[in-house]
Amino acid sequence: MHHLPKIFFRWGTAILYMTVCPVFYFVFILIYEPLRLRQYLDMGRDLYSMNLAISFSISLVVIAGLRVAFHFMRKLRLTWAHFITWSMGEVLVTGMFIALYLYLMNGTLPYFSVLLTSVGFCYLIFIIPYVILTLAFAVGAHREKEKEILASISAKDSADNSLVRFLDIYQRPKLIIAPSAVLFIEARENYVIIHYMEGGKIKSFELRATMASLEEIAERYSFVRCHRSFYVNPAHVTVLRKESGSQVYADMDVEGMPSIPVSKRYYDGLANLL
Repeated sequence: MHHLPKIFFRWGTAILYMTVCPVFYFVFILIYEPLRLRQYLDMGRDLYSMNLAISFSISLVVIAGLRVAFHFMRKLRLTWAHFITWSMGEVLVTGMFIALYLYLMNGTLPYFSVLLTSVGFCYLIFIIPYVILTLAFAVGAHREKEKEILASISAKDSADNSLVRFLDIYQRPKLIIAPSAVLFIEARENYVIIHYMEGGKIKSFELRATMASLEEIAERYSFVRCHRSFYVNPAHVTVLRKESGSQVYADMDVEGMPSIPVSKRYYDGLANLL
């Protein structure tokens, strides 16, 4: 199983669990009063507000203490299974302490009955903030990992300009090839199609990107805009051919490759490179 991301061991993460979960518990019960908890906490003695406040304080202290303990386990190679088990344990211990307090306050119900009720409503309520926070931090960890990958790629780019790296709209590398292998790039709705040579064969790669996002790559590797929907590698253009109706096409040096349309706006720029 994958190791737990480092973000879950940070103090900021721990503080959010310490505060958000107990506050959610307090507000949720105060507003919705689920599972007849008003009667359960009231005990028939008008103790609802006091018991709610004290159970909130208990959850705050217990979760805070256990999150501090979890923080100091950061040097261990913990997995997602460990984290989920620990989180469920936090709720269980919180429910046990709340049950102990309510049992001492009530004095009539058996402890086991109070324990089952307290642990049950704790799990049903706390699962909401725990899941939301865990998913949020998991997404944050994923984004941090992507940034690290991109930073690593950028570092390699600065040291090695021999390859062209095509990134999608999320700046994730999707295709890495030699610039000389690129034949032309074609826009198609919300995608661009990169036509290139590999092993003596023509291949195509569909990338979620825009023509505008490729301007820097095109300038860097001398790909030329020949049409609003096409970039072409002039190293593979053999001739510019005019057909009837004044339409111009660029013929490529690869057999079986279709001719690429060249608009009047971009004709001179491409022709000067041939």
